[in-house]
Amino acid sequence: MRVDSLSKDEISLSEIYLFFVGQVRTIAIVFFVLLSLGFVYAMTRPTLYVSVASVIVGDSINLGSSTSKQLESPEVVVYKYSSSATITPVKNTSIVEVSAIAEDRKSSIQKVQISISSIVTAQNDIYQSQENKFIKYLAILEVTDTTKMQILNILQDASSSSATHSSEIATTELPYSGKIYKIMFATILIAALAALAAGAIKEFVMRVREIE
Repeated sequence: MRVDSLSKDEISLSEIYLFFVGQVRTIAIVFFVLLSLGFVYAMTRPTLYVSVASVIVGDSINLGSSTSKQLESPEVVVYKYSSSATITPVKNTSIVEVSAIAEDRKSSIQKVQISISSIVTAQNDIYQSQENKFIKYLAILEVTDTTKMQILNILQDASSSSATHSSEIATTELPYSGKIYKIMFATILIAALAALAAGAIKEFVMRVREIE
């Protein structure tokens, strides 16, 4: 039983060896042709620029509540302001990351600036609306003018500290679209499989002709 299994292994190994010896030229030609094409494709990819900035979403005015609430939820921010850039919420924070990729530095920065401007302007309008409602509510209350002024000063300080604002925009250059390693890895894999397949097909055709 063991002798039979050893002989089968030897046969299979010898067939594999003969296959590679007989088709090494075909396998090598196909492999290097596809590898060259993949290399040329990778090297001709354009340089891209990715610009990134972080936006801290401001807090709403919450009366009688000790917990802060964002002016807009991360899901709403992504839905409303993703037309010109990609927006990614940072988990468990009030921060969203705004990024954009373009073939020139200026365009990538502009895309991020447009999204940031839309977010900041819209959320400042929301906060201003909440502040106006609070001031109207304060006018109804029976409190002294001094107390009202103190409350308004506190509200003004809170407005400055909780306003939506962004970090500076950082831009990174991505040579060959930043994908040269992925492209070359995929090229090597595809070239190897295609070369083996070409060798196997040629070997099969040769054996069919021998039988005929």
